[in-house]
Amino acid sequence: MTLKFIKRSPGFDFKLGVMLAALMWTANAPAEGFRNSTIGASDLGRSGGRIAQVDDASAVQQNPANMAGLTNVQLQLDPTVIYINAKYTSPDGSQSATTIHPWKVLPNFFMVVPLDEDRLVAGLGVTVPYGLANQWKTSASAYQPGGTLFNTAANFGKLTTINFNPSIAAKLGDHLQLGVGLDVMWSQLELRQFIAPPTVEAHASGDGVGYGGNLGLTWKITDHQRLALTYRSTMTVDYEGSARIENTGAPSDPGTSFGSQIKFPNIISVGYGIDLTKKVRLESDLEWLQFSQFKNLGIRTGSIAELGGLNLSQNIPQNWRNTFTAGFGGDWKFSDHWILRAGYQYFESPVPDSTFSPTIPDANQNVITLGLGWKGAHSSLEFAYGLDFYNDRNITNDQNPALNGKYTFNVHLFSLAYRYAF
Repeated sequence: MTLKFIKRSPGFDFKLGVMLAALMWTANAPAEGFRNSTIGASDLGRSGGRIAQVDDASAVQQNPANMAGLTNVQLQLDPTVIYINAKYTSPDGSQSATTIHPWKVLPNFFMVVPLDEDRLVAGLGVTVPYGLANQWKTSASAYQPGGTLFNTAANFGKLTTINFNPSIAAKLGDHLQLGVGLDVMWSQLELRQFIAPPTVEAHASGDGVGYGGNLGLTWKITDHQRLALTYRSTMTVDYEGSARIENTGAPSDPGTSFGSQIKFPNIISVGYGIDLTKKVRLESDLEWLQFSQFKNLGIRTGSIAELGGLNLSQNIPQNWRNTFTAGFGGDWKFSDHWILRAGYQYFESPVPDSTFSPTIPDANQNVITLGLGWKGAHSSLEFAYGLDFYNDRNITNDQNPALNGKYTFNVHLFSLAYRYAF
């Protein structure tokens, strides 16, 4: 499809390429699909085993059932810092591109308050569960006029989410714990894409709110074994905002309305944990994520009067697959105040070759994590690091042939937590 602007001023007569042909989903997360990495420093430290044995305020996110049993009011600040860089090389090797601004910060906060000693506990989580900014270097050859990605892929995408998760947990006897929570997630979506040489660019931005719920169930099989099950429901966010065309040479940027809709996945997790000794614990987890709901990305715009009634609405196939993660982790309390954590987790990408986009350059991953924690009378500190081994993606059959090529990744995960227990 080729669209044309209507001549409005001298020098303002050019062909518009495929306006939003690759205005794809904008998360660039170091985890499967558009979900962010493991939330919480203690949980990142043992990323493959963080459901059955989670025993701090981050249980609000990982498994609300495990809030039952926490005996003190806890406040926990748990930011995650991510380094992610992606590189693209065209099939013939003549063009390339790389992302810029690789450092991302994801703030997270947790609070738990016992209501009836340790049998009934309330909690609150404020987290960033999905999305990151992804910006390609526009001076790279692939994003120059005539380059393979110039008007076929967004050069900037930003998905922002903030999830508010009030929860409550209760002990149902001596061996069973149940936790339930509400998810209220605000999200903003922003995209930029060149549409005509040399620098004419479309800029779209919108926001919305989604609602969902989560629950957890933990069964103490014995004094040394736990089995846990968690569920987090899908959330649908309808984005509403505006779109405009910039750098046209016209007296003002022509604009219109913008809208889209995203369905976030259902997630089911199961974990088994065992205390090998009083100081050593091990756990193995398995997650299933229903990404198959993301079949299409709808782009809705109004007509742009200044451009002859141009309307940019379209529906872009995605056809993502359901996916899973699997791993194991554990910790060793090697002194009264110190604990060492380690883990491994495999993440399967839901993005097929046929709908791959440089706006979300995702791939299968193997993540190795380490963590170290110190606990005092009231204050606790945690640090964790994850080395993320992304597979390369060699795309040869994309629905948009301009996006074919080789994509490589470099990802590092860091998390630091401070917790105060009253």
